[in-house]
Amino acid sequence: MYIILLILPKNYSMNYLNSKIEPVFRFYLARGFDHSLQKVADAVHITKKTLFNRYISKENLEFCIVNYWQKKSNDRIDQRVEFTNNSVEKLMMFLFELQYCKNFEPHFFQKTKELFLNKKESNYPHIDKLEEIFNSGEAENLFQFEAELKLFAYFFLFNTMFVLLSDSVIKTEYIHFLLTPILTEKGKKMFKDIDIEQIFKP
Repeated sequence: MYIILLILPKNYSMNYLNSKIEPVFRFYLARGFDHSLQKVADAVHITKKTLFNRYISKENLEFCIVNYWQKKSNDRIDQRVEFTNNSVEKLMMFLFELQYCKNFEPHFFQKTKELFLNKKESNYPHIDKLEEIFNSGEAENLFQFEAELKLFAYFFLFNTMFVLLSDSVIKTEYIHFLLTPILTEKGKKMFKDIDIEQIFKP
């Protein structure tokens, strides 16, 4: 077993076929993560050996599932931002998506929080999406950052998840607290034009 693990690609945990992982994803979406590989295999009508050959371990399978879920979440964000006017509005759509995830996909929301706390995985599509929004906001002169952009993206995501763990709705005071330090004067004007209470209403 150790020899097999040594020759695997470095980012093996993120190598999967969407067609193969979709049934497993739907099982976890409905029933959560507290299941044996045998139970997962039975639920998706494959053998435990096949499941193990695809993912090597339960931990690796969970990494793949969370990664796959975040990519699907990013697809929803892309759909929402299609009709936005600027990166401040895009950031609101990102936050709205996290609120949606917490309320309608709680198993994945909780598992991602655990991975964050345990620093088990560094590849998060949500982080990539945040960086994309932050970069476009800098180009539009709406955002400014004193810290490294990726580090702030981790700070932003972790703190938003922490806030949502105790509430189903992101409070407007929190959004002001989080955004005010990074908004330029132009960004603040854009932010004032957004009815955030309407977006994040209960």
